[in-house]
Amino acid sequence: MSGFDNAVEDFTELKKAIENLVNTKLPRAQKENKKLVFNDIHRRLDAAEVALKEMQREVDKALPAERPKLSYKYRAVQSDYNSLVRQVGLAKQQNSLSSDHWNQPEQKTRTQVLRNQGAIERTGAALTRTEQLAVETENIGNDVTNELYNQREALYRTRDMLDETDGALDKIPTYVASHGAARHYEQNSAHLDYCYRGVYLGGGYLLEV
Repeated sequence: MSGFDNAVEDFTELKKAIENLVNTKLPRAQKENKKLVFNDIHRRLDAAEVALKEMQREVDKALPAERPKLSYKYRAVQSDYNSLVRQVGLAKQQNSLSSDHWNQPEQKTRTQVLRNQGAIERTGAALTRTEQLAVETENIGNDVTNELYNQREALYRTRDMLDETDGALDKIPTYVASHGAARHYEQNSAHLDYCYRGVYLGGGYLLEV
């Protein structure tokens, strides 16, 4: 199991425990015990936040091909976490707990979490856009690579055709010279034959008919 999956499993267990505390144990608790229940809720909520941050780290270091899927799961868990924070805040209001019921470190953590909710959501949206851009860039890179490969193959074929053409051109002078000499020889032979077949008579030639 990957680190991301482990963090998701931890968060799921914490979510169930928090919901049970908020929906079942807290309403049944006596007034003097509600502080203890809330302390337990917030300890688990802090642990859930740690699991959420671990998921974010796993998304950031994931391979480009795996990142969109992990990011989708991360945003779903992030939504669950924000829902838990709202449930706890509502439970606090319903039970009329004053700030005196919270110890100082926990109160500081809660305030920081609430402040960071918007930042987390904006970061998730920015991460999604970055992932989409990465996928599009990868697709463009693959298309360019394929196009360059095809162009290289075309250049190789063109080079081979030019080499063949150069070889053929090199043979043309020899071909022309040899065939020109043969034609000249044939013309002279015909002329000599014509002369030899004539019969000399009276200082001139009497040609055969």
